[in-house]
Formats: sequence, structure tokens, C-alpha cells
Amino acid sequence: MDPVSNTRLATSRRYSGVKRRRVPITGTSLSAGTHTRLTKCQQHKPNPTWTNEQAMREIYLRSFEIGVKDGGAHAIMSSFNYIGPEYAGANSALLSGVLRDEWGFRGMVLTDYFAGYGYQNADQITRAGGDMMLATIDMPIATVNVQDAAGVSALRSASHNILYTVANSWMYENGQPEVTRNAWEYITWVVAGLLILSLLGLEVVAIRRYRTRKAEAVVAVEPNASIDEAGAENTEE
Repeated sequence: MDPVSNTRLATSRRYSGVKRRRVPITGTSLSAGTHTRLTKCQQHKPNPTWTNEQAMREIYLRSFEIGVKDGGAHAIMSSFNYIGPEYAGANSALLSGVLRDEWGFRGMVLTDYFAGYGYQNADQITRAGGDMMLATIDMPIATVNVQDAAGVSALRSASHNILYTVANSWMYENGQPEVTRNAWEYITWVVAGLLILSLLGLEVVAIRRYRTRKAEAVVAVEPNASIDEAGAENTEE
């Protein structure tokens, strides 16, 4: 089945179904080939996909274009492979140029599996137009720690894209969603409140006892001081 017919079928059935529930529609593995076509991985080192712009636009990207323009996709997963010498998840020509500038995509872009394989870098991804990393483990390369203006601007754009996708989902169809608290949350709050009150009570008791002992010590010392003073006066006479 050609990309156009395949995508038309998807947009008419799958997309229309999820749109009724306002679920963010996702186009998977945007690149010059999906997992089942041109992408091949060997030992976590994806082979580059070599093609030309005409083939990409007319064959491999055409289905994604229809999904964005006609299907109303709000989320895209970038591919795991390379397009030529450049990682697809950090390809600004694809993620910013084609996807956003040409197709008018306004949602968020999520990487394929992110494990920090050397070529995957969160800072490079956000600068190129990616928004989120599909990272399942904590690693420095999955975190953007930059202070320069370009890096901060890229993070702001990524945050905006993520929030736009969430705000246009079914969760906010009727405005701010009502948050239902679990029973254990209320129990935790009550226990924490009782502990705080108990600690405050113990503090008050400790302060009162300290003041009482201090007052008793002053009373006990004053008579002795008077006797000593009287003995000193007799000695001088």
C-alpha cells in the first residue's frame, strides 16, 4: 500500500476515533524510514539512511505530512536512526524546517528510545526542535544544563510545545480538571498534622519546665547571698 492510501485510511479511522476523545494523536518515528522500512540497528548503532529529498518528501515523509495536516497530530516521535550523517532526533532541517515551518505542526516531538548512546544529546535535541527524551534511566546526557541564551530559548520552546499538547488534550476539554485525592493522601496529611502539633506541644512543655527550673534556682540562691553579705559586714567590724 502506498503512503498516501495508507495514511488516508489511518486518518479516517484511527485519527477520527481518538480525536473524539481529544487524545493527542501521535505520528511515530518521523524520519526517512520507520522501524519496519529503512531503519536498521546493529549493537545500538543505527545505520544511516541514505536517500534524496525527492524520495523523502514523496514517499517517506508524505504519510506524516498527511497525519499532521489532515489528521491533526499533536505529537510526533522522531526516529532512532540517522538521516545521512545526522541523528534524526536532532535534525533541525526535519524537526524545525519541514515539520514546524512547512507543515505548521504545533505539538511536541518525543525521541525514540533514549539511552545516551553517544550520538544522543539532550541539549542538541532541544536546539534542533525536539522537546522530550524517552529516557528510562537517569544520566547526565539526558539533562540540559546550559545557561547560554540559545539553550535557554530552546528549553522554553520545548516547554511551550509540551504544555500546548497537554492543554489541547481531553484532560482540559472542560477547563481545569478536577483532581481526585486518594484516601492515603488525606491520612498522610492528618498524621503529619498530628505529628507537627505534638512536636509543638512538646516544645511548649520543654520551655515551661526550663523557665520553672530557672525561677527555682534564682529563689534558692538569693537567701544564701544575703547570709554571705551579712557575714562579710561582721568581719569588717
